[in-house]
Amino acid sequence: MHMKTIGIALALALLPMTAVAQSAGPQTAAPEARAKMREACAADVQKFCADIERAKGAMRACLEAHDSQVSAGCKAARAERAAARAKDKS
Repeated sequence: MHMKTIGIALALALLPMTAVAQSAGPQTAAPEARAKMREACAADVQKFCADIERAKGAMRACLEAHDSQVSAGCKAARAERAAARAKDKS
C-alpha cells in the first residue's frame, strides 16, 4: 500500500514536466516561413527599417507601421509566417 502511494505521488509530481516537454516541442512551419519572410522583406527592411535596432519584435513593428508601403511579396510572406506561427502554437 505504501509503495502505491509513493508511485501515485511520483506520477503526480512528474505530470507537469510532461506538459512542459510537450509545449516546448519542435516547431516545424514557422522557421521556414521566417526565412521566406526575411528574403521577401529584405528590400522593405532596408528602405523603411534600416535604423531600427534588431530587438525582438522591432522589425515586425516597423513593417506593420509601414504596411501600406511595403511590397506585396513582403505582405504575403508576413501573412504566411503569422499563419505558420499560429499553426505551430496550436
